[in-house]
Amino acid sequence: MQKPQSTMKRRRFVTLMALSGAALVTAPLSRAAAATRKVAPQSERRRAPSPAIRREIANQEKGLADQLKVIREFELPPGSAMAFAFKPLRARRGR
Repeated sequence: MQKPQSTMKRRRFVTLMALSGAALVTAPLSRAAAATRKVAPQSERRRAPSPAIRREIANQEKGLADQLKVIREFELPPGSAMAFAFKPLRARRGR
């Protein structure tokens, strides 16, 4: 029995698969790049934040920085017990 003429060589197949994978990966990127080039109409552009909003954002950033500073400066004694241990639970059957 002869091989059908429509068979494809392995190297050709691998090349086509690699090219199609590359096309899938780059297609979303090209759409994203095209979207960044579009200029939003004047009505859709964001307004500059008001002074009260800027003040609140700065206040929240300062509060977060202070909290992180306290957490980072907290020293645990060597050999202290673990805070928690993960123990998975079995799934409940039925209901």
